[in-house]
Amino acid sequence: MKSAWVVAVVVCVVLTSAVFAQAISPRAIGMGSAVVGVADDGAAWVQNPAGLGALDLKCEKGKEWANDAIGAYARLSSVDAWGVTWSGWQPAKAMGFGAGYVNMDSAQAYGAGFGMGIKSLPLSLGVNAKVMDPDAGSSTTTFDLAALYQFVQPAKAPIRVGLVARDITDKVQTTWDLGVAWPATPKLLVAVDVRDLTDEFNTLFNAGAEYKFGKTNEWTARLGEVDNGTDNNLTLGAGYAFANNWRLDAAWQNVKAGDDIWTVGAGFGF
Repeated sequence: MKSAWVVAVVVCVVLTSAVFAQAISPRAIGMGSAVVGVADDGAAWVQNPAGLGALDLKCEKGKEWANDAIGAYARLSSVDAWGVTWSGWQPAKAMGFGAGYVNMDSAQAYGAGFGMGIKSLPLSLGVNAKVMDPDAGSSTTTFDLAALYQFVQPAKAPIRVGLVARDITDKVQTTWDLGVAWPATPKLLVAVDVRDLTDEFNTLFNAGAEYKFGKTNEWTARLGEVDNGTDNNLTLGAGYAFANNWRLDAAWQNVKAGDDIWTVGAGFGF
């Protein structure tokens, strides 16, 4: 009986965490869910909370804070999910906060995070808390602890290397994720994640890229590959930015062992 209960909790946490990531960030899905090193927009607090101390957001003149919000809908194996997320930071203090909420057919999840740069070092640290609340059964709260280091590149954005310890209180099982985001050119970003480094469940390798084009780089094309332990699944995505701070994103993930994943969303910077 005890072992069956543990399995049920693990499945709940893993499934809800996956839907959390998919429902709030079409960009992440399009890039093969390789986001641990990226973590620079409204979903940073859940991808890698240390990214909250180094968001890729610019403050408007006269403001101290820069913010990014995302709302999205996802369809996963006959499960509908929608979510909203926000991340914001104060560049002068290299400090940021974020929060999000996801609702799916049989569960909901919500959480918040904090991240901060370490003095003048190209290093930031962060922490988040996530609550997985299934309709049937009790809720589970987990905490992640994270770090992000930036390596300077001449005439390019820095290479970002992220490390996240998931579920640090070992509520279910502590795991480690490592990610690298490499801006190969000002228009091309390449990212690779190694999930569950210590192989507590199954070590996975995700990879993705996004390329910006158009007169003002308003268009973005994305390509990725997701490792689910048994198959490597292709992902595709696209984005369009308009009216200065608005953008639309969509993504698709081929699932060889089940129904494909579709997700669409809109983002706004302020």
